[in-house]
Amino acid sequence: MSIALMQKEEVQKENSCPLKVLAYLPREGLQGEDIPSHALWKNAKVKSIEVSFCYPLKFKEVFNAESWKVQDNKVIVEKVELDGYIGLTFGSSKVSELEVVAPVEYLINLLDGGMIKEVKEIRLFRPQLNLEIQKKTITIIPKTRYIKDRIKIKNIGRGTLMIYVSTEKDSPAQLEIPHENREFAEKFLSDLLEELSKVAKDFPQFEALLDDVAKWGTKNALSVSDEERAQITEYSNRTAELLASNRDLLEGFMSAYGRALARNSEFIEVIRRAVNLYESLLSKDILLMNPFDEIAVNGKVDALLKISQTDKVLDRYDDIPLPVIELISSEGVRIPVHKLFEWR
Repeated sequence: MSIALMQKEEVQKENSCPLKVLAYLPREGLQGEDIPSHALWKNAKVKSIEVSFCYPLKFKEVFNAESWKVQDNKVIVEKVELDGYIGLTFGSSKVSELEVVAPVEYLINLLDGGMIKEVKEIRLFRPQLNLEIQKKTITIIPKTRYIKDRIKIKNIGRGTLMIYVSTEKDSPAQLEIPHENREFAEKFLSDLLEELSKVAKDFPQFEALLDDVAKWGTKNALSVSDEERAQITEYSNRTAELLASNRDLLEGFMSAYGRALARNSEFIEVIRRAVNLYESLLSKDILLMNPFDEIAVNGKVDALLKISQTDKVLDRYDDIPLPVIELISSEGVRIPVHKLFEWR
């Protein structure tokens, strides 16, 4: 077969290959988090790409674009760096609805005047806490520790809510951290930093994160400023990327946590109770950050409670102040805050 004939057949084969375009957008996402997207094409001579979107999505970044612009709710890529794909990142805003569907349209304009359109949709959800207070009196039976008329609490949306229950400054009854919990937290963090410093000797690239572990290790995500929240997110992302890039470092990191726990085996009951409770609450898409903080009750005492809340991207929700709750016990008892609620 002649070279010319072979080249002709190759051109015919190339021209007969089907044009393929694939657009990607996650089916679901949490309101407030970043949403990845991309468009891929094959055997297409592309002139430009237009990606249209609507609120609550908002444009954040475009990748592999040499020349591009944003017009209202449309990203126009006039030239890509490498043929075959573009990547995008959308931000998303929280809305009043628990779920909202947002479409994204991908329009591929071809050099021959043709066009290919593909539309994807993402369902954006968010959590929402619902409280039901039947009575403003909670009674504790000292002998059995049975608690009557607890506050019913439920996440009626989707996505995990992290909540923190606190007492107002002028509340007659105050929440207190049990001594053994405080002692465990302080000793565990100290031992963990010591173990992680050993890991850093073998992996110098990890050493820069040690200060952040100490800084954010005991921070309550519900009591930080917006600036600190952004710093925590950046720290978490950097840590995750570093650990994902080196399997040996990841194993050393996990071993350090295991050794720190082993060094605190006297607190095994504290750890076991915490794990069991967290697993139970996570199945209900709620994570109570201070479940074992206690209120002392002897006779009758009023409690002014407040619930602070955030989600997994650390976006804050409005605090929920509760009405005055009267706690009653015929004998002196200390009640963990998680037992004041009926988790539904």
